[in-house]
Amino acid sequence: MKQFFLFVCKVALLGLVCLSGSRLLAQSAPTAKTYTYFIFHKLSPGLTIQDALPVEREWRVINQAAVDEGKMIGWHMMVKQMSSNPNPDYDYVTVIVSPVMGIQGASPAAIAKIYGDSVQTRMANLQKRDRATAPVVKMEVWETVDASFGTGFSPDKSPIVVVDFMKLRDPTADWLTLVTPIKQLNAVRVRQNEASGAGVSTLIVPKGSEKGYNLIAFQTMANTNVLANPASSETTKLQSQINRSFDVVRQEVFRFTEYTKRPGK
Repeated sequence: MKQFFLFVCKVALLGLVCLSGSRLLAQSAPTAKTYTYFIFHKLSPGLTIQDALPVEREWRVINQAAVDEGKMIGWHMMVKQMSSNPNPDYDYVTVIVSPVMGIQGASPAAIAKIYGDSVQTRMANLQKRDRATAPVVKMEVWETVDASFGTGFSPDKSPIVVVDFMKLRDPTADWLTLVTPIKQLNAVRVRQNEASGAGVSTLIVPKGSEKGYNLIAFQTMANTNVLANPASSETTKLQSQINRSFDVVRQEVFRFTEYTKRPGK
């Protein structure tokens, strides 16, 4: 069962299956509904990110085929740089962004172009190396609520992603109305070039009070230096409104390491 789960999560081969080149974490227009699959990986004892890169680069090629066919919006690998969590439970995340709830992957014909007549053998080898290098420890599915990106956004120029995992201070409150200040703050940060992209998403599955969070707000940037910039009166006011409504349960900083590109980008 676990092997089947990994098979589906990574690309559900030959049929298919949460940052791609031009619109990663929320691609498309801000009003477009997208779904982001966060797949969390824990490196096997004694291994490093360098050991995982060959495996993930091979998955990138497969996922690029799905992007080229319009089945997937994007795929990327984000390596964790910092975390407020004192007990790290994973090392990096692979993210799939889909236009629908339920991931669609590259066609058998596209996979055959990559592997030729040795699809089964090479796919079995890739999955074996994947499980041995950095097994999947958990998975989350998020729905995009809002996202804004500057015209110059690209993961190579804005490789840092700061993610706030949040929950409502009042669990009975209407979160959909309370995220308005987050949307406004995101737009201001992009407009003022404090972030090249920013957005907010809500957790679809798995839910549960023991999880501790059900919303994420993210920013992409060239480096974390901008976080030390003096806040304007506008951003200070909006941040104050956000702090009254939401508690940041965890903050993590990632770096885009591998990613697909949208056709024509």
